[in-house]
Amino acid sequence: MGYRTFTTDEYARLNRQHNIMVLVGNGFDIQVSHRYQSRFSPRYPAFYHYLASRDFDSSNLVVQQMAYAKDLGQENWSDIESAIGHLLRPEGGWHPAEAIYEATIAVQAAFSEFLELVAPPALLARIGEDSASNTLAMRSLADWIGDVSDHSSTFTSFAFPAHTSHYDLFNYLVVNFNYTPLLDDYLFRDAQQFQPQAHTHADRNFMFRPNPKSHPDGSWNGQTGWSSYVRSEVIHPHGQQPVPRSLLFGIDAPDGFDQGRDTHRRLMKPYWAMNRIEYSHLFSDTRLFIIFGCSLGESDGWWWRRVYEALDRPITEGTPPSELVIYWWTPPANPVATEAVLDTFFAHARPASAETARSSIEERIQVVIYTDEDPPVFLATP
Repeated sequence: MGYRTFTTDEYARLNRQHNIMVLVGNGFDIQVSHRYQSRFSPRYPAFYHYLASRDFDSSNLVVQQMAYAKDLGQENWSDIESAIGHLLRPEGGWHPAEAIYEATIAVQAAFSEFLELVAPPALLARIGEDSASNTLAMRSLADWIGDVSDHSSTFTSFAFPAHTSHYDLFNYLVVNFNYTPLLDDYLFRDAQQFQPQAHTHADRNFMFRPNPKSHPDGSWNGQTGWSSYVRSEVIHPHGQQPVPRSLLFGIDAPDGFDQGRDTHRRLMKPYWAMNRIEYSHLFSDTRLFIIFGCSLGESDGWWWRRVYEALDRPITEGTPPSELVIYWWTPPANPVATEAVLDTFFAHARPASAETARSSIEERIQVVIYTDEDPPVFLATP
C-alpha cells in the first residue's frame, strides 16, 4: 500500500495534495468507553480481571508475569506487551521465546473474546449515530487546527496552515493501533455528513479551515474555509477484532534485525506486520503526522523512529518540511508539561546516533495538551 498521487483526472481543480498520517492508540477507545459508560473498558487491568473471572490458565507465562508485577505494585503491571518484554530479559527468567509465543497466542484468543464485550454492536451503532448527527468525522478532519492554536504553546512555528489553500486535497491515512472498529465507525464518511460531490457543477467535497479560532498569529481567520477535497482511509497494522488470529501482541524490533534468524522474531510486531515492506515507504511522502491517544511507548518504537526520521529530513527547495502534532490527555489535577511529552517522544523515537540537535526537531512538533473538561475537536466524543 502507499499514498496514491492524484491528478486533475480525479479532482478537476486539484491544486496541492497534503498526505496526513494519523496514528491513533488505545486512548481513543478508552475515551469512547468512558464517554458511553461502557461496562467493559479496553484497559489492560480490565482484561486481567476478565481473565480471572474466567478462571483462565494460571500457568500461562504472560499472565503469571502480569500477576507478579501486580504484586510488586508496578504501575504498568497489566501491560501485556511489557510482560512479554520482561519475560525475555534476565530479570524475567530468560524464558524460551517459543514458550512465550505459545502463551501469547493463548492470551490473543482470550483478548479477542474480551473485545466482543468492549465493542459490542450496540456501542458501534451509538458512536456511528453520534458521529453522523454531530458531523464528528468531518469536523475532526476540517477544524483540528483550532486545537493547535488553542492548546499548543508554539503555534506560531506551525507551518502547515500557511501551505493550505483552495482546491487542495487533504489525504488522511489513519493508522489505527486499536483492534476494535470503534475509530473506523467514528470516522466513516456517511451520507449525513459527506457527499462525494456536494455541488451541482463544482466537484469539491470538503471545507478545510486553516484558522477556525481566529488566532492572531495564525494564517487568515475563523471565516476562512478552503473549498477543497478530502480522502480518508483507516488501516489496522496490528490486526482487528473481526479476525481474531490477526491480533498482534509483542515487542518492538530493532532496525535491521535478522528476520530469518533472530530468536525473538516471532514475538516482534514489526516482523509479523512486515512494517518495513508495508509501511516504511509512506513516511517520506507524509507532510503531516498526527498522534492521538498513544503512550509513545517502547513496543511501537518502530513507528516513532520513522516519524523522527521524517522530521529530520533536510528541507529541499519547494518542499515544505514534515511536521508533527501530538495530542496528549492529562488530568486537570495533575497536568503534564509539554516538555514531558516531548521527552517521552524523543526517548523512543530518537536514535542514539542522531546528530541533529533536538531543538531543530522540536521546531516541527506541536503538542496539544487537553483534559476532559477542555477537549479537542479532533476525535471528540459528544
